[in-house]
Amino acid sequence: MLMKRIFSAAIVVILVTCFSTSAFAHSHIQGSNPADGDVVTEPLEEIVLEFDGGIEQGSFIEVTTTAGEAVEVQDIEIGEGTLTGTVAEPLANDEYQVNWSIISADGHPLEGEFTFTVDAEVPEAVEEEEQAETETVEDEEPEEQAETETTQDDSATESAEQIDEGEESSSTMIMVIVGLAILAIVGYILFMKRKR
Repeated sequence: MLMKRIFSAAIVVILVTCFSTSAFAHSHIQGSNPADGDVVTEPLEEIVLEFDGGIEQGSFIEVTTTAGEAVEVQDIEIGEGTLTGTVAEPLANDEYQVNWSIISADGHPLEGEFTFTVDAEVPEAVEEEEQAETETVEDEEPEEQAETETTQDDSATESAEQIDEGEESSSTMIMVIVGLAILAIVGYILFMKRKR
């Protein structure tokens, strides 16, 4: 009877120990920067996830826009309970979704997701550059119109010159015909006079 109790107690201790070890080996997310639902008003280049335990190589972060376009994560750094993703360039104003997947110290995979919004002020230099590009496009349009008008004017001038040349040719031809007719009449008159 005593042996059965000791055996049962030993089994309970072993099960509790295994469960505790397994539970503590799993890494659970404690927080992130930016946090879920945050509105970021400063340029953002890093996304940091914090866990309550160690994480292994093979863990990663994916970032997408509301349109489903993937954002390039240039570097992923695995630290002591942290997973940091560095984007190629500061995120533009938009809403983003972060999908993360980690491997706990015990090899157990975990994954999750959260969203945040970037609503940072656009630097004046960028605004001026965009405005300058817009003005350049607007300036190019009148130039194109002017070039079109010049081409049309040139075509009209060429047509007018061709018409003038045609009229001159017609006038010259008429004068030649009239001259020949006069010569023929004069020759005929002289011929008739000689016959008499």
